[in-house]
Amino acid sequence: MTNQIIERIKIIEDFKSIYEWKGKTQERKDKTLKFIAFLDYRLAMFILIFLILVSTLTSFQIETASGNWENAGLLVLMAMSLSLRAPFAYIELILKKHIDEIKHIDKDFEKKLNQDLEFLILKFNDRKKYLYLIGLPAILILIAALLQVFDLNPYWDKFPHLVGGVSVYILVRMNYNIIRLKRNLRRVKFEA
Repeated sequence: MTNQIIERIKIIEDFKSIYEWKGKTQERKDKTLKFIAFLDYRLAMFILIFLILVSTLTSFQIETASGNWENAGLLVLMAMSLSLRAPFAYIELILKKHIDEIKHIDKDFEKKLNQDLEFLILKFNDRKKYLYLIGLPAILILIAALLQVFDLNPYWDKFPHLVGGVSVYILVRMNYNIIRLKRNLRRVKFEA
């Protein structure tokens, strides 16, 4: 193992997990992480894409599968609450797999890759910034959807455009960072 690989593993280990793994074996942690990554990330992506479609169809006054926009409050509530933490288990899973893949590499690679990875890890660990960029609009919509579930929001019919826009923004924002991370990890495997 080269010094660059050791440095890279240290950088990856600096990623802060949002889950507490007390009292579990490593095998149990890995299984739970795979399940949570699938549930959080894939389900959130599916629901966000569905919300984009529903809000687009609703804005053109077309009846949707659920009947109309009035019944979408619970779906919006679920999507926005999942989107606040959706990518972190998936990112942690990707990073753990990468550590296993690079442990046996004995070649050097471009130093900039470790710097880029460190920047991405710092960005992922800065959850306050993530909350401001993604969380504030999601929390606003979450509150509106919660009020709609209890039939207390008379302005819910004005929300399809906002929900669609925020859903597109969340999808792009989460997937852009994950694509950058995957590209960085892939380059190490190909260069080394």
